[in-house]
Amino acid sequence: MKFITSKDNATIRLAQKLKMKKYRDREGLFFIEGRRSVEELVMSPEHIHTLFVQEGYEEQDFIRSFGDQVCVLNEQLLNSIADTQNPQGFAAIAHQKKYDFQDMLDSSGFWVLLDRIADPGNLGSIIRSCWAFGVGGLLLTPQSVDPYNPKVVRSSMGGVLHLPIISEVDDEQVQSLQNHNWRFLCTDMQAMTPYYEADLTGKTILVLGSEAEGVSNKLKKICWNSLKIPINPQVDSLNVAVACAIIVAEAARQRKGEYRLL
Repeated sequence: MKFITSKDNATIRLAQKLKMKKYRDREGLFFIEGRRSVEELVMSPEHIHTLFVQEGYEEQDFIRSFGDQVCVLNEQLLNSIADTQNPQGFAAIAHQKKYDFQDMLDSSGFWVLLDRIADPGNLGSIIRSCWAFGVGGLLLTPQSVDPYNPKVVRSSMGGVLHLPIISEVDDEQVQSLQNHNWRFLCTDMQAMTPYYEADLTGKTILVLGSEAEGVSNKLKKICWNSLKIPINPQVDSLNVAVACAIIVAEAARQRKGEYRLL
C-alpha cells in the first residue's frame, strides 16, 4: 500500500482529470467511487489501475491483496477527487474495456441500441437492467452520453464493468448489422403491437430513443416492427430506462436458457 498526502501527486491529478471525457478517452481509464462499486471492480482485477481507500479502511479484506495498487488517502484528499459528497471511503481508477464491433456483428443474441440518450442516470440504469437480464450488449449512437461519465458509472452499480458497450455507432455500422441479418425493433407510443406479443428471439436489436425526441425517423425506417408498452392512458409516458427494463425482462423470458453469463 502507498500513502498519499499531497493533492499534487500524479495519481491524484489523474483521478481529478478523469471527471472530463477528453481525458477518459485519451487515457482509456475512468473513475469509480463508493464501496459497492469498488467491491464489484475487485472481482474483475484485470480492470484495476488504482484503488483509493480512506485512512481507517485499509484493512478491509477485499483490498488487502492488491499491494501497491492501493493508495491510502485522508478523508479530505479522497473527497477532493470524488464526484459525490460521500464516496463511502472507497474509490478507484479502472481501465475501460474496448469491444470489437466485428465480434458483435458475427455474434447472435439480443442487444439494445440507444439513440441519442442524453441523461446519465437513465443510461446507468439501462446498463444495469441489461446486465441483470442477460442482454448481449449495448450500442450507442453519436450524441449519446459517455458510458464512463461518473454519474453513469454510479447508476450502473457495476454494470459498466461487465456489459459490452460500443459507442459512436454510425450509419455504416447499422447497415452492416442489417447485412448480417440483425432484426431491428423499436419502441413507439403509437405502435399497435404490445411488446409481449413480439418475437424477441433470434438476432434482435431493440432500439430506444432519446428522452426528448424518441427514435429518429432514420432508424424507425429500418425497424421490422414498432412496439408499445400498454399503460394507464392517464399517464403520458414511461421513463426510457423503465421501458427498457420492461422489454428486456420479456426478452429474457422468451429466450430462457440464453442468458449471457458475465
